[in-house]
Amino acid sequence: MAEVAQEIARVLGPHTHVEEHGLFPALAGDFPDQIAALEAEHRRIEAMLAEAADGTTPADPTWPDRLMEAMALLRDHILKEQDGVFPAALANLSTEEWEAVEAARAAVGGALSR
Repeated sequence: MAEVAQEIARVLGPHTHVEEHGLFPALAGDFPDQIAALEAEHRRIEAMLAEAADGTTPADPTWPDRLMEAMALLRDHILKEQDGVFPAALANLSTEEWEAVEAARAAVGGALSR
């Protein structure tokens, strides 16, 4: 489970960076509460995954259940983005804001292929 948590963290890191440095700032003015909630979910998921950052399963016997709860949160988070954030971005972002999203993506582009 620790290895899977590490891999999820590796994949999510660049994704989170693009959202928080490109997409979310562009939407925060119109949707401040929703963006704040999504960023808080990022922190909760990251904190849970970080418990296995050294590649070993934490000794805490509740960790596997807490990891599964974090994965359920991640699933719900992805659905919020898919059904709310991404359509809102398509409807509201200007060319300049899309360029900022692309700049954030370019900044982590190498991390995605590792």
